[in-house]
Amino acid sequence: MMPEKFDNRRDASHVLLSGTLVLGLALALISTAFGDSEAITIRWKRPGSPPVCLAMSVGGSHFGTVDAKGTVQLLNRNGRLVWKQIVPDATDIMIAGSGQTLLVYSRLDPVHRDVYFYRGDGTRLWKHTVEGSVWSGSVSPDGRYAAVTTGDRYVYVYKPDPTRPRYRRWRLDGIGHCVTFTPDSKRIVVGTWQESGLACYDLEGRFQWRSRHDTERQYELRNSADGKAILGLLPASQHDPGIELRLWDCAGKSLWRKQLDGFEAKALVSPGSQYVAISYADFLSKEGDGIVERKVAVYEANGRLVWEKGGLFFGPQLVALSPKGSSVIVSDGEKSLYNIDKRGKILSKLTLSGTIRKTLSSDDGRRILLYCGDGWLYFMHVG
Repeated sequence: MMPEKFDNRRDASHVLLSGTLVLGLALALISTAFGDSEAITIRWKRPGSPPVCLAMSVGGSHFGTVDAKGTVQLLNRNGRLVWKQIVPDATDIMIAGSGQTLLVYSRLDPVHRDVYFYRGDGTRLWKHTVEGSVWSGSVSPDGRYAAVTTGDRYVYVYKPDPTRPRYRRWRLDGIGHCVTFTPDSKRIVVGTWQESGLACYDLEGRFQWRSRHDTERQYELRNSADGKAILGLLPASQHDPGIELRLWDCAGKSLWRKQLDGFEAKALVSPGSQYVAISYADFLSKEGDGIVERKVAVYEANGRLVWEKGGLFFGPQLVALSPKGSSVIVSDGEKSLYNIDKRGKILSKLTLSGTIRKTLSSDDGRRILLYCGDGWLYFMHVG
């Protein structure tokens, strides 16, 4: 079944902090409400194979996983299995609506160029072959739309209605290596490569604005929940360290950029655009001795560094920004999660039975989905 193209005009409607601090490494994060105790609580857990992809629907009503064998699972809000199927060579899953439609595809695979659409009951709705391999995908905040970019410089915007799916596509100036929706779900921002920059379009493909930057830049992009800022992270590897953190306003104007020596970076912008947090790894010595330390840093919206901490005995890895942007949730690289404010006070701590391997948080920081090395998938709530 081939989809119809849609017309929006027609269709729109541990580190232990007690006692002495190890090497003086106190953890400190942003807090505007010190009295708030935002506890991390486990809502459910279930066994599962190691995922290559985790997904969460808008509002956290459904969750999806894909493992290395292409096994796709849909879980309900209580962690119960709704359906499971093998989609050969699948690597990524997106959940539209409140679990009514799932989109499954293979990332950066020139042979498997199909986007599969499934209804919430596991029935395959249709298979759409795109031009070029799929580079990235995103679901709109309201759950009504999904988008993918491809190696042939196309962006496809889908309206994945479970009874009448439709799409629109248009060409980009460069390869769309990253795509994200604005918080109002009315526009998309695409990061392009080769003709490097950011480009914004409405859902009919009408151009809104463009911001150019240095060629060959491929930023991972996130919109803040209030729509005031776009966060870009230029990742790096151990063999070529050199992270760049960048912030644009909602019209693509560059606000600031920071360059850091490091690799394995993860960055988040707070829901109200007040803060940007980043965790990353770096070599302790520039002599190449291979000893790695991890750091976490927080910046204000104007780019001013608020603090940076880390070291050999605590390897903080960013998991989520708390719902109020008042604290940051990090793992210790092992079995524990910490929610810590800027005074170094632990608001809450949670220790699991296995090493934390993969995490996903909602935009507002209230929901966390993570997988541990002991074979358990956990869903957690903050606050």
